[in-house]
Amino acid sequence: MGKFLLIILLLETFSLVFFRAEALMCKVCSSFKRGHCLVGKGNCTTNFYSQCRTRNFFIYSPKDGWLHNHTELDCSALCLFENAYYEYLKISTFCCKDQDFCNKFHGQIMTEKIY
Repeated sequence: MGKFLLIILLLETFSLVFFRAEALMCKVCSSFKRGHCLVGKGNCTTNFYSQCRTRNFFIYSPKDGWLHNHTELDCSALCLFENAYYEYLKISTFCCKDQDFCNKFHGQIMTEKIY
């Protein structure tokens, strides 16, 4: 019985170390503009299935095309690379999990108008 408990304890310790190594820190911001977080600044920690996510929001103007409105940064369990269109709103999503705070600068890239 003692060997069985020792094996269970070792397996639990291994799983904690393994899953802790998979955790990733991401930036969180509800409204990110021109390199600064205006609302909701913080950090989040991913689990085995989630990733850091950057969502750029654009508003369509007939005169100027797609204009960047703001960016949201967070952790997401269901992150998909995509461009979603809702009439005059476009949301471009970028996902990453290669290093801590990998979503830190992606909100600054899309600051100009896109046609």
